[in-house]
Amino acid sequence: MAGRSWSIRWWLTILAAALAIPLLSLLAWLYFSQIQREEQEARATALRIARATAGRLREMHADGISLLQRIAARQIDGASCASLMAVIDFDVRDENLFLFDADGHFLCASESEVTLDTTLAESWIARELQANRLRPRVPAMGMLNGRWASILSLPVNRATLVLLQHPDTSASALAPDAMVTIIARDGTIVSRWPSAGSWAGRSIRGTYLLGISQRRREGIAEAVGVDGVSRQYGFTMLPELGWYIYAGIPTSSVMEEVRQTFVRGVGGGAIILIAIIIIATILSRAIERPVAALSRAAEGAAAGAYSQVAEEGPREIAQLANSFNTMLRRRLESERRLLEDERELKALSERMLLVQEEERTRIARELHDDLGQALTALKMDVGGLLAMTTPSASDEPLRTRITNTLDETVTAVQRISSELRPSTLDDLGLAAAIEAEAARFEQRTGIECELSLPDDPSREVESAAATAIYRIVQEALTNVSRHANASRVELRLRQRPGELLLEIRDDGRGITTAQLHDPFSLGLIGIRERAGLAGGSVRIEGIAGRGTIVSVRIPQASPA
Repeated sequence: MAGRSWSIRWWLTILAAALAIPLLSLLAWLYFSQIQREEQEARATALRIARATAGRLREMHADGISLLQRIAARQIDGASCASLMAVIDFDVRDENLFLFDADGHFLCASESEVTLDTTLAESWIARELQANRLRPRVPAMGMLNGRWASILSLPVNRATLVLLQHPDTSASALAPDAMVTIIARDGTIVSRWPSAGSWAGRSIRGTYLLGISQRRREGIAEAVGVDGVSRQYGFTMLPELGWYIYAGIPTSSVMEEVRQTFVRGVGGGAIILIAIIIIATILSRAIERPVAALSRAAEGAAAGAYSQVAEEGPREIAQLANSFNTMLRRRLESERRLLEDERELKALSERMLLVQEEERTRIARELHDDLGQALTALKMDVGGLLAMTTPSASDEPLRTRITNTLDETVTAVQRISSELRPSTLDDLGLAAAIEAEAARFEQRTGIECELSLPDDPSREVESAAATAIYRIVQEALTNVSRHANASRVELRLRQRPGELLLEIRDDGRGITTAQLHDPFSLGLIGIRERAGLAGGSVRIEGIAGRGTIVSVRIPQASPA
């Protein structure tokens, strides 16, 4: 798996992420949950403001109608206007009563002092009356000297009573930045506060907010106002006036506190995340350092360079380092014992080969000197005996068989003696011994054997090296005859300063890798052992269908 190649630092980073992601997810969930709660609370507050505003407007309208009806009952006209108005007790800051004739001309007012407000009010009311835009008992609203004002009219005795009122436009202590808008059924804005812009008369027909208010009398929603600002709205209806009262709280002000809380939460989360990363980095370094040391020590041990590691880091890694050091000590001890055993085995093998050669030499000498001479004498005696007797026709086959048997026995003794220890090797040297062995090989197997020997056969070769080379040649030729299925063998011997080089090449089937490493291939093992005991080396390679090459290098002392 790809994850198995990741470093400890990566795993700790993943652990840190596994801790940080739920934390950040929790912060995000809290943030969006808080947004929803704040929006719901803002909408509920806006609805309370809309209801309160509707209640105040309803009460103001009812009080105004009642007042106009009471005054109208006194049969006021132009002559009694001033005296009647003088006894009306108004808060001149919020209310004023005007009387206009049928043509819309000002007659009198409850406020006798001429002020900017009264002058502006007279002009506004006159325009509305002359344009026939005032409907009895239906309020009209507009801006008067920077304040919203409501005018309510009632016809009386060929005149018109007009009540000027300043509604309470304070939104609510719950939301100082709330915006209140009054909209008629046809979608025309009646008034809007606390904005001082000229909103009256604008139409919002076709907007989302007007659409939902026309479907139900009261509710809440989030929408973009006529000024392009997103707000949380609450709305209700004044059916007696045909007005919709909207109260909107800017979404940005609702989000501000949540945003600040979120920023603080993100800052705290970032601090925690940084702390986690720092701790993970420190832990990763504390773990990676001893683990890396263990890794380097293991690679060195694989290459044969053993070195102890410091037992440091977390307890588990320190225990691992201790176990590793113990393993190294045991391995060093095992290798030391193995080397000793190998040296002993090599010495024993060398001694066995030496004893074997000595024993072969002794047996070959005894066969040649004792048994060979005895057989030769026996052959001569038998020949003399046969010559002294008169042969008959019936005795001739026996005489021939005896003579042939003696000849074959003498030849067999000579052959066995030569195989055990060829006298040619001791008398004529290595090259002559190899030539004789190659000739016997050709005669015995029928496989052609091509030789390439040193030009100077008189150069001396150490006895041990000569014996090793000769025995390797014997074993290699035996393997060719048994396994190679070859028709031709090339044997080359080169004598260089300080070394002997032997190469035996056949054109057989080629040795396989499995055969090269077969523990039961005693012939190959014998070749390697003899070369190794002589301090040399062997390289054997096979090419399928093209044969096998045996290359041997035996060191020897250079002549003085």
